[in-house]
Amino acid sequence: MNIQHPHDDTEFVTIIGADMTEIHRAFQEQGLSERQFSIVHRTGRHSFTMADADGGQRMFEGRQLIAATYARRTAG
Repeated sequence: MNIQHPHDDTEFVTIIGADMTEIHRAFQEQGLSERQFSIVHRTGRHSFTMADADGGQRMFEGRQLIAATYARRTAG
């Protein structure tokens, strides 16, 4: 499998919530706009799995939640 790795000078933050209002509030409270973060892809409903040696464990009791990922270039 060929997995592309992001540049070392890019920082990512993913916010997970029940809806976009909740996610936007967290984005503002963390000051991500002032820190030059911008959304990298459309948001949407996701299922989450934590990878481990056994193939992964479902997170959040298997509930689907909205995820929004933001990124910024860092000095490097």
